[in-house]
Amino acid sequence: MTQTEETKSIWLQKFQPFDWICLGGIILLSSLIGAIIISGEKSPFKVYNFSWNDKKVGLQDKVFSLKFNRSVNSETVEKNLTIEPPLPGKMSWQGRELIYTLQDPPIYGTNYQIKLENVERSYDLAKIEPFVSLFSTRDRVLAYIGIEGEEKGRLILYNITDINQPKKTILTPRDLIVTDFKIYPNSDKILFSAFEPNSGGQALAKQQLYTVTTGFNNDTSVSQSQRAGKLEIILNAQDYQNVKFDLSKNGQTIIVERKNYKNPADSGLWIIPQGEPARPLGVPGGDFMVSPDGQRLVVKQQGGIGIIPLTPEAGSPQFLSNYQTILGFSQNSQKILLLKDNGDYTRSLVWFDPTGKPQEILRSLYPIIDCEIEPREEATLYCIKIDLVETATRSGQYREEPFLAVINLKTKTDVPLLALPNYRDVKLSMSPDGVALLFDQVVTNPSQSDNDLMTLDQQAIADGQLWLLPLPELKAKQKSVKITPEQLNRGFKPQWLP
Repeated sequence: MTQTEETKSIWLQKFQPFDWICLGGIILLSSLIGAIIISGEKSPFKVYNFSWNDKKVGLQDKVFSLKFNRSVNSETVEKNLTIEPPLPGKMSWQGRELIYTLQDPPIYGTNYQIKLENVERSYDLAKIEPFVSLFSTRDRVLAYIGIEGEEKGRLILYNITDINQPKKTILTPRDLIVTDFKIYPNSDKILFSAFEPNSGGQALAKQQLYTVTTGFNNDTSVSQSQRAGKLEIILNAQDYQNVKFDLSKNGQTIIVERKNYKNPADSGLWIIPQGEPARPLGVPGGDFMVSPDGQRLVVKQQGGIGIIPLTPEAGSPQFLSNYQTILGFSQNSQKILLLKDNGDYTRSLVWFDPTGKPQEILRSLYPIIDCEIEPREEATLYCIKIDLVETATRSGQYREEPFLAVINLKTKTDVPLLALPNYRDVKLSMSPDGVALLFDQVVTNPSQSDNDLMTLDQQAIADGQLWLLPLPELKAKQKSVKITPEQLNRGFKPQWLP
């Protein structure tokens, strides 16, 4: 026996049965791993996950992703990705995952197709398996308060996705007269104030806060939506009158102005955080607005406007003298749109950042009643302004005439859009995708009954009309534009579902 054979024999004698079993297992596992690698390489190169596949998206949905099962040539993806109708966005990468961030909100009531082909792997010229998927946007739905017949005083949903066959749903019962409402961000429910008819002269004093389900559920984390019309009481009127309220756009915070029936000195603003009981804030009432994130409260006070932090992260209280009107917030809650009185009888539109300096947008001779911020770039305002028009019957006498104007924040231009005669208290609502405005026009009379529908200045509403105004694409130096509103139902206080 040679020395090599003798050495081999010695090694074989040292192996025990258990060692042979382990060695066989190692060989078997290595073979399996090799087979998996070879077969895996033969599986098709493809998109294996699209985050918006068959999803309904809305204003809050700003990002989708595509995940690939192989390393991919990113340039060929960016060149060949198409979305129809077009949906502009910015692309970024995290390994094999494409992140697509929208530049504008998607248009509501639209079906989109995303398509990808002729994409190469990063390490050879193998082409991707063609990818096609669909997603859609939320329906175009508005809510309003009915004004006639069985709709009078009731909360109505109106789905106009198919304008030729709109769908109407009455949400609230006949034994409640709705006075105001705010919509939760997922459109699944609406917060509203209402009183029972025939309250013996105590109608508004006895109004309570409720929620009602809409039958919609745009939260994809919830598997089932509730039926429409399910009521829940949020705040009763047993000891306090509920005057008015606001809901943060994230749906987390309710602010209510309340007055004690027996002690008028016990009045002011209360807060209802989500899932917690109502508690007073120790802040006097007045015109107020809560920020979209629920962290700040802006209140009109004597001599100016106060900014009240509602969370420790919101900073310190502030008071802004000579400011007179709260018009809105930026979407990220960082800036507040305010109206300021000037000594020369003009008014200034101002973006106020609590951590920085106020930024004057423009000065106006006309009073400004309300503004809606166009959501696509927050570079455009649509505002209700008041003009003084000389009456035709008597020289030297003037009447107020509201009109709708568009203000470009970048160019600081102010273009009149539409006259709104005979009614100052117009309610505006900007569509979530920024392509249309809702507004109402009502006819008022002196109050005749405890059950009358009322405007904010306590005039009885005799009739009302809802209008839809498609918004034009304005050019930088455009000084005028002609647009025609479309007549919808009779009603008042229209609001888009977000």
